[in-house]
Amino acid sequence: MFVSLDSLRVINKSNFFSNERKYRQLVQDYQNKNKDIPERKSYFCDGFEWGPEHADRAYQIANLSSDKREIELPFVFNPIKRHFDAMARKMGGSNAIFAVERREPIFVTEDNWFGHTLITGNVGTGKTVLQRLLSISMLHLGHVVVVIDPKNDAEWRESLMEEAKTLGLPFYKFHPGQPASSVCIDVCNTYTNVSDLTSRLLSLVTVPGEVNPFVQYAKALVSNVISGLSYIEKKPSIYLIHKNMKSHMSIVNLTVKVMESCYARYYGYDVWTEKVKYVANETLPVRFKRLAEWFTAHFMNYEGSEQIDWLDTVSQLIDYSMSDPEHMAKMTAGIMPVFDMLIEKPLNELLSPNPNSVSSREIVTSEGMFSTGGVLYISLDGLSNPDTAAAISQLIMSDLTSCAGSRYNAQDGDMSANSRISIFVDEAHSAINNPMINLLAQGRAAKIALFICTQTISDFIAAASVETANRITGLCNNYISLRVNDTPTQTLVVENFGKSAISTNMVTYTTGSETSLPHNNFSGSISERKQTTLEESIPKDLLGQVPMFHIVARLQDGRKVVGQIPIAVAEKQMKPNTTLSEMLFKKAGKVTLRQNLDIKNLNKFLRKLH
Repeated sequence: MFVSLDSLRVINKSNFFSNERKYRQLVQDYQNKNKDIPERKSYFCDGFEWGPEHADRAYQIANLSSDKREIELPFVFNPIKRHFDAMARKMGGSNAIFAVERREPIFVTEDNWFGHTLITGNVGTGKTVLQRLLSISMLHLGHVVVVIDPKNDAEWRESLMEEAKTLGLPFYKFHPGQPASSVCIDVCNTYTNVSDLTSRLLSLVTVPGEVNPFVQYAKALVSNVISGLSYIEKKPSIYLIHKNMKSHMSIVNLTVKVMESCYARYYGYDVWTEKVKYVANETLPVRFKRLAEWFTAHFMNYEGSEQIDWLDTVSQLIDYSMSDPEHMAKMTAGIMPVFDMLIEKPLNELLSPNPNSVSSREIVTSEGMFSTGGVLYISLDGLSNPDTAAAISQLIMSDLTSCAGSRYNAQDGDMSANSRISIFVDEAHSAINNPMINLLAQGRAAKIALFICTQTISDFIAAASVETANRITGLCNNYISLRVNDTPTQTLVVENFGKSAISTNMVTYTTGSETSLPHNNFSGSISERKQTTLEESIPKDLLGQVPMFHIVARLQDGRKVVGQIPIAVAEKQMKPNTTLSEMLFKKAGKVTLRQNLDIKNLNKFLRKLH
């Protein structure tokens, strides 16, 4: 089933919602005229709400023979049936649970999406098609869209780029493999405090629940380096943090600069060198020794009434500078490879941009994106370099979470004037970290909708733990599944759909005769009993037979939906529906059965609802 992007805009009323400023003006006009304001909702699929009657029918179909000979169509339909049989083999699976009711358009309100969405499905079942539909629909509803895509799906990216252009919204592409056309993302731009930024960086090597002395040492060092950079008026970045802690001499050099800056502010820029008896052109060890001796003599046990904020940072940096270089190298051996990976070309420029650089690359920040709107498409080379892709995913998720918290706190919880944000994370198991889980737990308050996609629940378990996987599934109020084969994921789907009363007919035949009686003297009986038992609402084995582009979903509003998602394409790519004459006169397999979304029928359905 196909739908053109032009039609999808009309269905989702993008002319009303896509521009936030225009939307507020339209709302004011509607209120002045006492007109009903359209509801923010998006088209989801063609399907129906699943109920006990559908479960009963699904079990009846599951009990049929493999060739469904019990359901015999009139022979006149055979020329058409052969094409559907061929298409069923091509799409894989069984249409059993999708053919037990007439389908109707399914719409989902915006408020549902803010409950966050988990998507699971095997490779090649239509997850990217679903995410493309949802992300374009979120653009129509006026959301800022951020996509983290480890596969670099060209169709998804191009569709969003064209749609953003049509709606007059900016589109930004981040791709380490194509630095010439990539924007830069300053992942250290927004942070609440030093410990916030430190925790985000150290989360790349931290195992949740584990106390590691090497990580604790590295965390304290990184924290002091970030504080030190702020005292010399340097904006922290991954590149600068690494540069100032990559060796013992780097720490000494930073410590000297920090003490110079702090003494200058404390005593006065014109007199501090004379006061401290400091010679600026001496060697680095000599300068460090003089500045450290002055600190020990005048600030180590400072008890003055004036509060000095840099004392702890300088004291810690002096301790690091005077420690054994070999010991420091051993203690930071776990964190340095991660920093080395993130400052390799071209990441040194893409993740740690310099505003004063002559580069023509545009610098994008989460704060700026949330303000201006548009699309940020982050393509990561997850196939050839999964470690780097995972690290970048986690850093970006951490930055988005920090920015979400900052804007929520700045508005004191009132988000009515702020943009709505949708974040799509494909292969989400590679981006799992505490900030992502925190965003799932608290993002709704900041008007953020998360769409996290993975193949199986086991991916989360392998990447983190069973407890983390349970937290993620528990925090997502919407669950959409395509075809899944593994038991844990099938169990999750079945549990979300609950149980239904399934009717079972039992027929008993008995006959009896005795040798002592005449041959025509025998007895027989037939009995039939109907009973109802609680069974899984969807048979678990059918979840491994779901055709491509078909879904089962449990939504925040309580609906349980099964249906078929449309493939959203540009108007110029739309082709006409398959005709009856094509099916009658062409061989099976030579006809591509194509059905386009019936816009007239959809509008008729909407009018009936209202």
